[in-house]
Amino acid sequence: MRILHLGTLLMLSISVTACSSQNVQPGATVANAGNTHTQTELFGDAKPTARSNQAQTYRQDAHPAQRQVAFAGNAVGAQIQPTQLGSGGGDKVYRGEGKLNRLPDNIASNLRLRGLSEQNLGAYIRPVNGAQPLLTAYSDTPRNPASTMKLVTSYSALGVLGPTYRWPTEIYTAGNVVGDTLQGDVIIKGYGNPDFREADFRQLLQALRGRGIRNIAGNFVVDKSYFNVPPQAAIDGNAGAEYNAQPEALLYNERGSCYEMRNKAGQIQRMCPIAPRNGGDLNANLFGDFWKIWVGEMGGRLNGGLQVNAVPAGAQLVDTHHSAPLRDVIVEINKESNNVKARQLLLSMGAKQFGAPGTTQKGAGAVGQFMESRGLRFSSLKIENGSGLSRVERISSREMGEMLVDAYNSPYRDELMNSMAVLGVDGTVKNRMKNLAGRGKFKTGTLRDVRALAGYLTAANGQTYVISLLHNDASIRATAKEAHDDLVEWVYYGAQNNVASAQ
Repeated sequence: MRILHLGTLLMLSISVTACSSQNVQPGATVANAGNTHTQTELFGDAKPTARSNQAQTYRQDAHPAQRQVAFAGNAVGAQIQPTQLGSGGGDKVYRGEGKLNRLPDNIASNLRLRGLSEQNLGAYIRPVNGAQPLLTAYSDTPRNPASTMKLVTSYSALGVLGPTYRWPTEIYTAGNVVGDTLQGDVIIKGYGNPDFREADFRQLLQALRGRGIRNIAGNFVVDKSYFNVPPQAAIDGNAGAEYNAQPEALLYNERGSCYEMRNKAGQIQRMCPIAPRNGGDLNANLFGDFWKIWVGEMGGRLNGGLQVNAVPAGAQLVDTHHSAPLRDVIVEINKESNNVKARQLLLSMGAKQFGAPGTTQKGAGAVGQFMESRGLRFSSLKIENGSGLSRVERISSREMGEMLVDAYNSPYRDELMNSMAVLGVDGTVKNRMKNLAGRGKFKTGTLRDVRALAGYLTAANGQTYVISLLHNDASIRATAKEAHDDLVEWVYYGAQNNVASAQ
């Protein structure tokens, strides 16, 4: 049990300013109204560290002992049951050749001019109606997908959690209420909400205040037991960066808050929980906002400090906040390439299917379970955290493309496509191929030595294609995307005109 006492620092006259920072994939450009984040690519790996077997190859027999486990939660709390997934009826992945089986000459030449080998670009292009692929070039080699892995995580979450799934966050009391004083603790329990914010927290505290409670004799307790995931070493050595934020069952403001507090001497002290963001004490920002709202706004008191502990037996549920639905959450994950929220999805799937606590391994099993329920048997798929911020995650361009074909013909097509960046319009492809603005929906991926693009393009003839480009090359630079864009345009303007030169 870890306790952090801040009562001597924070006073009733507290002044707190929260400065949330967005969590965006390196290399992505995010365009909101008046807010553009331009990020640099990752140029270095972290020093090699000993890892547990977090990177998984997903098979239907993963976690057999956990397959029947259902998390029931607290007796008066959330009841989260696994989703029953049917059989996909065998392997329906297309494994044959395409009309073209190597890159068109002009695309291969563009790569060579940039000092890049065409063998390092895996390309898979297929009509969404399931006809023969237009192009299968080096498409069966497992490659690092960078953030295009978020499409795998998002599609799986739509199937496992459901488009309307809402994450609960609960507030409890433990102890008797005498007058306006709670003779015990107040507890907040999280179930993995990727977007728990100040307004949501205020709703829970207002419900507590509505019970007539003003003074809390005990502690402010955080229950984050629904997930169990050790911190992942930053792959670029920059552990304090927003895009490296760690997941947690009670994730608050994506760990991106700073607070200015006035102490007893009237001095303003600033607290920015950058180290706790990716360390052991992960809820300092939540505790800061507790004082801001409970003490500063509601005139309440807390005699104790911050504890991290499970909801005790006999605790009373006061209120439950429910998040926005999954279909809305994945919009930010895919348009803006939000890493920590994608990781929250993976852990949530694991906890739902195999019981709490959610782990990356259980999330791996949930993804594999869903893919096989769709008849997608992927021998190359390896997931470390589900966000693509990894050096070990793998998938082939054929597997990514086949998943997108399946998604297009699934009940989740609209939700997945609505979450993707619109070519030349928004998200990470806002400034790409303006001449084809609105004709495609894509997810990008950028890491050191990795460039990726996956999504849908409606060609000039009205045919919609899946395009999956996974490019791993030690000599790769940002200009490699120009060759990728050329390939997208080759599809759009009528690839049949170039068939002869590519055969």
